[in-house]
Amino acid sequence: MLKVARYAYLQTMIMIFSKRLLNSAEFSHLIPQPFEIILPALKNKGLDDIIQNLTQSHFKLLPAGNMDSLFLSVLLDDARSIIRSLSGYERDIFIYWIRRFELKNIKTILRGKSLQRSKEEVLSELTPLGHFAILPIDDLLNADNIPDILILLEKTPFASIARYGSKSFEQKQDVFTIETAINHQYFTGLNVQLKALSDEEQSLLQPLLGRIIDQTNLIWLLRYRLSYHLSPSHSYFLLVSGGLYLNSKVLVRLSQIKKLDQIFSLLPDEISLLIKDCDSVHQIELSLEKDIIQYASSMLKESVFSLTHAFAYLVLREKQLSQLHALFKGKLLHLSEDEIAFAIGEEL
Repeated sequence: MLKVARYAYLQTMIMIFSKRLLNSAEFSHLIPQPFEIILPALKNKGLDDIIQNLTQSHFKLLPAGNMDSLFLSVLLDDARSIIRSLSGYERDIFIYWIRRFELKNIKTILRGKSLQRSKEEVLSELTPLGHFAILPIDDLLNADNIPDILILLEKTPFASIARYGSKSFEQKQDVFTIETAINHQYFTGLNVQLKALSDEEQSLLQPLLGRIIDQTNLIWLLRYRLSYHLSPSHSYFLLVSGGLYLNSKVLVRLSQIKKLDQIFSLLPDEISLLIKDCDSVHQIELSLEKDIIQYASSMLKESVFSLTHAFAYLVLREKQLSQLHALFKGKLLHLSEDEIAFAIGEEL
């Protein structure tokens, strides 16, 4: 009863927010439509700023940064409302989840420094995070070199990630190594955040986070082995624990692959069935993404409310905003319906 009372406000909020989501059929119906039909269909979906900007620009392509910021601001507004209704460890895991976008800014700054780009150039490519911004951007942009950037980051909530990145940079002296270290340490930290929750919330949330980690590990592994040609041991070392189906034994076997088609016999049935018709890393990523979306959607329909409902909503909202972004961009670039559908992983 106490749990019901504690989540009463959050439950009401998620019920209201969930009405902003489109189902797969509704989304597929939008793909062939012109903007004159798409925009009215998105009324009351929390997209007013995006619709207004597109209308004012007379449906011309906005600068990439502007478009990205508009869609991200929608997600951040929803996340901020959810986080304000929480406290303690429950609040912390949502804040940690949203800080993924700060990692993108860290990587942009590191790349800019390695390529000796101007402060103004790098600044123009950073993602504005509003109330969620915690990085000392000016100090980072003014740092003399990459080690100095990492030292500055040790004074932020990203301290453990920065220390891990520093060790990697000392060994390899390249930005790619730092980026892989940042990715690894972030998801390691996410597992720590999950374990701070109650046993009940962990058991409810882990299947969704486990699917996300499985997708992350498999796509990383394929890129490390097939695109970057890292060694099996190095590739495995950069993966993270906490997956649902891809445990350490499976990941060790997968790290030995040299060709894409070798993975299918090594994967557990739960994942192999999802990607059996895929012949590219992109298709595999989209297939696993679809499974995450379907699972999060089913979680959102569970009658007994839990913290997992709010997390499932944020996952769905982010993925749908990404799809809408691709849809709008495809329309503005006059891409074909098939090209747009392929980009967002939907079928016509």
